[in-house]
Amino acid sequence: MGKNSVACCPACGKEAQYLVDWECSGLNDSIFNYTADFFGCPHCGLVYIENTSDEELSLFYNNECSYFEKAHFDITAPENIKKFEAYREVLANAGLSDTSISDIGCGRGGFLIWLKNNNWNANCTGVDIDLRSIPNVQENASEEGGSVAFQEGMAFYLPFANGTQSILSYFHVLEHIRNIDKVLSEAFRVLEESGHILIEVPDAERYEEHPVGAAFWFSIREHVNHFSAQAICHALQRNGFSVTSVNRKLLPTPEFTYPSLMILAKKGTGEAKSAVNKVGDIPSFVTQSKEALKAQAENILEFHSQYSKLTFWGCSTELFSLLPRLNLPDFTLCDASKVKQQCTYRGIPIEDPATVPIDGALIVAPYLHGDAIEKAALERGWPKEAIFRLR
Repeated sequence: MGKNSVACCPACGKEAQYLVDWECSGLNDSIFNYTADFFGCPHCGLVYIENTSDEELSLFYNNECSYFEKAHFDITAPENIKKFEAYREVLANAGLSDTSISDIGCGRGGFLIWLKNNNWNANCTGVDIDLRSIPNVQENASEEGGSVAFQEGMAFYLPFANGTQSILSYFHVLEHIRNIDKVLSEAFRVLEESGHILIEVPDAERYEEHPVGAAFWFSIREHVNHFSAQAICHALQRNGFSVTSVNRKLLPTPEFTYPSLMILAKKGTGEAKSAVNKVGDIPSFVTQSKEALKAQAENILEFHSQYSKLTFWGCSTELFSLLPRLNLPDFTLCDASKVKQQCTYRGIPIEDPATVPIDGALIVAPYLHGDAIEKAALERGWPKEAIFRLR
């Protein structure tokens, strides 16, 4: 195989095994121009990418990441507000209303701003490494409640003194980080005795129940961990926490509904929640997803054989898993993002869809925005029979 077939699971510390390789790509000199090695842990169920590091991933967030411009993270979107309500419900059910909270990886700060606008009477602090996302909001404490503030920081080195925090929340953070222990040990350091940590990640055991197109979940290149409930529980317990609740929900985003896994834990050992039952086979779904991607590539090549030219509209994450499998000598790429229009893909410039000649076949790449792109393509004059949708 030419690579290690076993490794140490970053969640439970036991032996994980090699599963599949997954060829990725990206714009310019992306860190994702590589082949990811997926490993799976038979003990706790975690599936993760072994051959990357947090140092490499930081380059993506500093140089490539465009979360700051995506409507997906719109803090006023009704779907995202539904998520905020679900987060608050988990805290309230544990008796943690009106308690000081720090949201790590806060992004645009939507959850904390929503809390303060909905009578959360305690201090709220947001921490994020991406200064382009952090809101410029600093509200002082008042008689009606605490303050809300945001500052730069990272999960490995929180800007707090030992034992000073009541609640730490990590919404969609741990799937992006290789060194899980380092994050959780830092959380343990800054939490007060019996302080709480709330973690949310996509529920990988339910990916298969809630597909979003072929190979969507494993094409999100910066998602280096795909968690089972057992994996997070093991990681928390290894780092000095006792799990108090495991919450599985379906939550909305502006584009789709996803399976959410939220786990609340308390600092310190104690009576932990009993073992969580396994609900899905993540390693098998990785293999199925890779086969689905292969079939999709074959369908595109067959469609392309009817046309002399090929254009892809939308530089989506799933496209970056698909293009290496097509091995095409010549094609056109376009995207409506002005940021992406300043980039290239292996020397091919990303063009404005409005300027691309209508010639040959058009592949609508994004799973999530396919309807809008197809509508725009038809309005531009692309023949319907020449349009192929990735699904």
